[in-house]
Amino acid sequence: MRWAFSLASLLLLVAATSARAATINVGPADSYAKIEAAQPGDEVVVAPGTYKFRVYLTQQATPGKPILIHAADPMNPPVWDLSSTLVESAPGSYTASDRGRGCWQFSGATNIHVSGLVITGCHTAGANSAGVRYYNGSSGIVLSDIVFRDNDNGLTGGSQDSEITVEFCEFDANGTLLASSSSPSHNIYIYGGTFTLRYSYAHDPIQGQNFHIRAQTATLEYNWFARAKSYQGDLMTDDDDDGSGRFTQQMLLRGNVIFQGTTQSNASQIIAVYNDAGVSGLTLNVTLVYNTFVGPTGASNGHAALVHLSNADGTTMSAELDDNLIVGAGAATSIEDTTAGKVSGTHNWVSATTSATGLTGTIAEADPMFKDAANEDFTPGPGSAAIGAASESIGNSLLPTAEYYRNETVARLYRPRASAHDIGAFESTTSGAAMGPYGPAGAPASGQAGTSGTRGGSPGTAGGRAGGPGGAAGRPGAGGIGGARTTGTGGFHNGGAWGTGGHLSGGAGAPGGAAGMPAGPGVGGAAGGGGGGGGCSCAIAGSPTGSGLVLGLLGALALARRRRTAARH
Repeated sequence: MRWAFSLASLLLLVAATSARAATINVGPADSYAKIEAAQPGDEVVVAPGTYKFRVYLTQQATPGKPILIHAADPMNPPVWDLSSTLVESAPGSYTASDRGRGCWQFSGATNIHVSGLVITGCHTAGANSAGVRYYNGSSGIVLSDIVFRDNDNGLTGGSQDSEITVEFCEFDANGTLLASSSSPSHNIYIYGGTFTLRYSYAHDPIQGQNFHIRAQTATLEYNWFARAKSYQGDLMTDDDDDGSGRFTQQMLLRGNVIFQGTTQSNASQIIAVYNDAGVSGLTLNVTLVYNTFVGPTGASNGHAALVHLSNADGTTMSAELDDNLIVGAGAATSIEDTTAGKVSGTHNWVSATTSATGLTGTIAEADPMFKDAANEDFTPGPGSAAIGAASESIGNSLLPTAEYYRNETVARLYRPRASAHDIGAFESTTSGAAMGPYGPAGAPASGQAGTSGTRGGSPGTAGGRAGGPGGAAGRPGAGGIGGARTTGTGGFHNGGAWGTGGHLSGGAGAPGGAAGMPAGPGVGGAAGGGGGGGGCSCAIAGSPTGSGLVLGLLGALALARRRRTAARH
């Protein structure tokens, strides 16, 4: 009786969701209007092809009914290519003077999730456009599996306390030499608010940094950063700070790989901390835990400080470094005003010639003994002093629960970290399958048909645990994940189209994280894998096993929903 009640409740939930939400199919012959018309709970499915219009989103959806915009086939992603014109001249509904600032713009929008796109060629006469711009208090924005390539900036925004989570994305050669050297362009340029970047690959910016961060709170975890043009990244004054009172900004870097290369023009720093606006009452704090930095040992630009506290003006700053593996830097930190700045941390591995002033428990050796540095495997190998040498005393909220997978060829994936015993971004004992934006890497594109009616895929895993302060929401689960994977610039993409099954709400995030996102729609056949956000603790939102009746009824409801959707479009 209790099971029958649960089944009835489930069917009512699915039917109610189907009645409220719409599936909007968009193709290259359509205009921006179809995407911009999406309402809370709607799903926008974008077909392969090239799109040459701007998108302007202002809808305010809820965490329980987000707007989902995704590729119909992630193996063949739709491409927004505005390279044939300036962004401000491209078709679009937004007509204000700043319409050229982004190909996709979010203004005051909430709880919109976009995945599976390529955005390229976004340039404006002022050399300040971007693939995506979000502002005016936009929040709950999630960008996943998006390639930003050859734009004035890859991603910009964050003003008016906006909030965004970016994961499984690539930022490739964004920037322009037409931008002023006093206001340069970057792969990522965040003005303020709350910013989370994970499982992403940022490399080879044209003019400035891989990440230029002015957020009040920023978390960069389990990413790969390579070959910045000036230096890797920074934390600078929040655009929303007017200097009228006390204001604190903080940035956490956890489990990242930072590969300096030989293209960096600023030889003094890898990560800078600077109050460039000169506001009073500002405190800037950066925390680096379990990162691996690889510099060009012996090269003329291989002697930079990993963290530079540029506080000659007396701005209060701090840098904490714990359990980082630092190869080829001249110093772990540098600080200009030691009365206003503080350096702390423990159990870092540094090259024998690297200064580690202010740090305790440091291991200084000539060779980190990576497994295969020539092929970008920076896991501590047999005999490495980094193995088992981490302090693990920095608090559970800072310990890594995942690690980037795998390098610059197999990119934009992660896998759960076995433990946090080793120094650096990789644990020597970690194994197992990698996870991508749609579930386990290499999973089948779709399952077999059910034996009772047309079988809709069971909901994917939802919710999950977000590590660290201000952790972001869990990622959506997906039913039926793309199987075949091909190598391309910037790594692999999971294949397989999303189905049209109904949505179920995701589980709540663990303490420190936001609520879980909805489970993704099912593809016919076996249930797809989902997954948590920053953590590896997941809750399964699947159907009862062994029930052909349930599967058949769910399939019938999904079919009815598709027919209603078709009638509307």
